[in-house]
Amino acid sequence: MKKRATPSVLRRSRVPLYLQVASLMRQKIESQQWAYGSQIPTLDELEKEYEVSRITLRAALNQLEESGIVRRTRGLGTFVAKDLSSQRWFKLPNTFEELVDTVANLKIRLLHIEPAQHRLVPAFPFGKVGPAYHRLRRVHYHDDVPYCLIDIYLDKVIFDSDPQAFSNATVVPQLAARTDIAIAGARQIMRITVSDEDTAGHLDIGVSDPIADVCRALVDEDDRIIYYAHIQYPAQMIQIETDLMTDARRRRKVRPSA
Repeated sequence: MKKRATPSVLRRSRVPLYLQVASLMRQKIESQQWAYGSQIPTLDELEKEYEVSRITLRAALNQLEESGIVRRTRGLGTFVAKDLSSQRWFKLPNTFEELVDTVANLKIRLLHIEPAQHRLVPAFPFGKVGPAYHRLRRVHYHDDVPYCLIDIYLDKVIFDSDPQAFSNATVVPQLAARTDIAIAGARQIMRITVSDEDTAGHLDIGVSDPIADVCRALVDEDDRIIYYAHIQYPAQMIQIETDLMTDARRRRKVRPSA
């Protein structure tokens, strides 16, 4: 039986109590303990479950209602208004091929930045920094819902070869399709952190909501960075799947026969 969060545990966090309770309720909806369209427990029942005041419960429900997750009807109760069971639709790519396929048909919205040419300072030692980069800042959408904020630094010579295409479509598939560009390495590092005001505004989430913070780089045969991206995803939209036996299977395939 899963142990419920007690008031003492909830109060260890600096996050307001009502937001913690709202997150716990959201978790029940995502896991379908409270299914889409169903009525959630009454205030009396919620008060016993979470052991918090009705003021806190009402504030939590207000937060969920403002997000369109629940619907409250006077005299009838509170109902689940959004299906969150499939919201983790984005599988973080583990290979370059997966990355190309994942981002190929996304909708994008360019964000204005000034000036266009920027110095690249990678957060991690991915490779050698080139002489000049063009910076693109954009929001990507899935089913008209913003799902990532991305800052891209693209080698300026490459960008200048087709600025309209790189400005109006996802960059990685275009790089992969170019026969004149050799991509010798691709790496990414992910950290879990929280959103700031700028990120929250673009992704339609709350300040301090959890996000997956990803830095990704492609390098050429000289180990020079030709593409660098800093990407922020709402944590509730992504999942990570890793095949832990890939290398073992590869070794078995190449093992010489007796």
